[in-house]
Amino acid sequence: MKTYLSLLWIAAICLCVSGCSNYRELNQIGVIIGLGIDENKNSEEPYKVTYQIINPSGLSQGSSSGGQGLPVINYTVTAKTLVEALKKASIVIPREHITSHLSLIIIGEKLARNELSLLFDALDRGKQARTSIPVFIARDGTAEKLLGVIEPFEVTPVKSILSTSQNNQKMYGIVSNVQAYEVISMLLSEGKDLSLPGISINKPSQKAEEAGNLENTSPSAMQVKGLAMFRKGKLVRWLDGDEARSVQLVTSEAKSTALVFPCSINENITVTATGIKSQMKTAIRHRQPFIHTDLNVMGEITETTCQKDLSNPKVLKELEKEVQKELQKEITKTIRIVQKEKTDIFGFGDSLSRTNPSYWRQHKQNWENLFSSAKISMNVNVSIVNTGMRTNPYEVN
Repeated sequence: MKTYLSLLWIAAICLCVSGCSNYRELNQIGVIIGLGIDENKNSEEPYKVTYQIINPSGLSQGSSSGGQGLPVINYTVTAKTLVEALKKASIVIPREHITSHLSLIIIGEKLARNELSLLFDALDRGKQARTSIPVFIARDGTAEKLLGVIEPFEVTPVKSILSTSQNNQKMYGIVSNVQAYEVISMLLSEGKDLSLPGISINKPSQKAEEAGNLENTSPSAMQVKGLAMFRKGKLVRWLDGDEARSVQLVTSEAKSTALVFPCSINENITVTATGIKSQMKTAIRHRQPFIHTDLNVMGEITETTCQKDLSNPKVLKELEKEVQKELQKEITKTIRIVQKEKTDIFGFGDSLSRTNPSYWRQHKQNWENLFSSAKISMNVNVSIVNTGMRTNPYEVN
């Protein structure tokens, strides 16, 4: 019994000693949730870095205790390197700042057009750094401006950008989130070039960075804007609309999308695709790379103005063929653009390195030229599994 009591006392003492030795209140630290990196005009300090930090007082607004200020505060410094910028931020940030809750990285378009190759070295090298952080490009602007927008729906600009991009991937499939470790992998890869989602400000105005933006029924807000294509670590071109979506379809990144195609003059049919699967196949024919892609799309008719009998299986088969034809045309157009830019954002080179390793070892240094002239074929299969709650559109007299 005495032994048992002694063990209980020892356990209690250990809990008291070790319980809260590293505990700190939120208002004692600066929690960095967003990081923006822009090009600085001064070549001696080439980086302008913006840190978005949680303001605990602002977050508590609306509670019984009240609150002061906005939910986030942005601090911007210039430096020679990103590590120096983090240390240098102590000049303006009044609390010890930590990056363990960093949720987003935005890179200004001007900087992205110069080169990103070594930009992520500090993130990958740091002992406490995380690489599972989404990366975006600030299109037609700067990361500093984007992080300064006072958002109407979300508490912080960081949350708004993440929510908007995730919602787009789920609903329309123009872009998909790319984590920092994937960026590093693609920058180092010899068989796949980097592509990153673009973010910009919809309806930019002087009030975008003020609380007054919340008082507008049509406020400035974040919007997904295209897919940035990179070659050798440099941004070379943007893909928009159907072109950007084609990349997501070929790489199976799109979760769902609306495919709108004409069925006659001034009449369209909308197929909502929910099952999207793609498979790449590579081979060597006559000493040249040959690339084939199979794309399978399953969907349902969700809107139509076409006067067609959708209860007739033959009519549905004809519609499937029309959708396949138009979808193949869109994707082929995108592939030709990508080949022209000599940037393999699809990862065809990675696929070839696995199926023909000996050929790849001999020709990987010249892959961008081989890819630009490679023969590429595509097979698109569309299955319409449902026509919705009615078979035919109503007629207006």
